[in-house]
Amino acid sequence: MDNKYYFIVNPIAGKGKHLSFLPEISEFCNKNKIQFDIVITKYPRQAIELARQAIGKYQVIVAVGGDGTVNEVVNGLAQSQATLGVLPIGSGNDFAYQLGYSRNLKKDLKILLKNKTRKIDIGLVNEQHYFVNGFGVGFDGEVASRVRRFLKYSSGFFAYLMAVLRTLATYKFRQVRVSLDDNQIINKKILLIATCNGTTYGGGFNVAPSAKMDDGFFTICLIDKAGRFYALRNIQKIARGAHIKLPIVHMYTCKKINIESEHNLIAQYDGEVIPAGRTFEAKILPKQLIVISNE
Repeated sequence: MDNKYYFIVNPIAGKGKHLSFLPEISEFCNKNKIQFDIVITKYPRQAIELARQAIGKYQVIVAVGGDGTVNEVVNGLAQSQATLGVLPIGSGNDFAYQLGYSRNLKKDLKILLKNKTRKIDIGLVNEQHYFVNGFGVGFDGEVASRVRRFLKYSSGFFAYLMAVLRTLATYKFRQVRVSLDDNQIINKKILLIATCNGTTYGGGFNVAPSAKMDDGFFTICLIDKAGRFYALRNIQKIARGAHIKLPIVHMYTCKKINIESEHNLIAQYDGEVIPAGRTFEAKILPKQLIVISNE
């Protein structure tokens, strides 16, 4: 049976640039005799509903947008037999780049047509939110809550960088208790805890250089409380993945992480903000998502 493709387009992501590509997508599909439908979301989180409704009707569901659009579609498809494709035309496209997409529409459409699939892991936070790139608590969450206002003026990486600098000026370090695979190992003030399935997020910050999306483990990046000027001097190292050599940075692997604090903490999953809370749990779901990959 020929695959039928369902393109879910977020008209807001990427500053609305997606819509100009719709005729090219249609032309490519018609030329290659691909059965397809295109839908444009009308409100936040609708892509979750659309993806869920598409299961069984379409073999390939394509997220047309950035990491936020991908996350919504993943939350609709998680643990189903549907295949996820991506056309990365958003402000941040970390997930797509890790799968070998190029942000060249013609090349990426050809990748979809080849339909080379693989199974990857996904994460689940508090039994509610799925993610493919990363989940962060504390500093990371506060950055995610600010980044959208900077996306109005800049691209994904620089918007994220500006949000990092703004958050760094006001951030209050919090005491946390962290358990990895039910073994408590940490009880101290921290700057950041990033639970990574992929290597990068935030528009290109290489938070977990050794992470693999299909090994059944998270890579945890924990950064101790640090002086603001020290942190400022070393921000650029995260973009290169060189931060792992700093004495305040600790890397771990696990299948489950629990984070507790006496204070409310903001968290994020793939850039989507979770309302402030005091307890978070994330667990890995091995090879529970089928994706079209060029890797």
